[in-house]
Amino acid sequence: MKKGFTLIELLVVVLIIGILSGIALPNYTRSVEKARATEAMNMIKSINEAVYAYAAEHNKCPASFSKVLISIPGAANSSGTEVTAKYFTYQLNKATNALIPGTNCGGVVASRNTGTYNYVLWNPYKIINADTRKRTLACTGTGDRSIGLCQNLGIYTTEVPF
Repeated sequence: MKKGFTLIELLVVVLIIGILSGIALPNYTRSVEKARATEAMNMIKSINEAVYAYAAEHNKCPASFSKVLISIPGAANSSGTEVTAKYFTYQLNKATNALIPGTNCGGVVASRNTGTYNYVLWNPYKIINADTRKRTLACTGTGDRSIGLCQNLGIYTTEVPF
């Protein structure tokens, strides 16, 4: 009597592994993108705090990222108002309908544009009306995956930050 596996048994095992991989991979990529978005949200909060500190000290909004005391790894554009990091592009004073409280400075926008995801995150302070500001981040996107990610983060809106 020979010991070993038959061809059918090996094919069944390969098929089961393929099905499990097909189920797990999309969930993994969504989790990775959600982690990247969370990292960008923390960076937005830090940048806004640095902008607030600059505005409080100088009574004006910073004209470039070089004016605020925060380091963002990436390449800045020639005017210094935009930094392209590994996964996001951060733009200073871009969220004109979401001012940073205590200042007249527009909020920071983080945008992600890949083949799969195309969405924008901005500002922890979103203007609800002229008198009320709600401390929250906002996210909008194009395409089902981007909108689904924003909804999954619990901050989806159809508004645009500018």
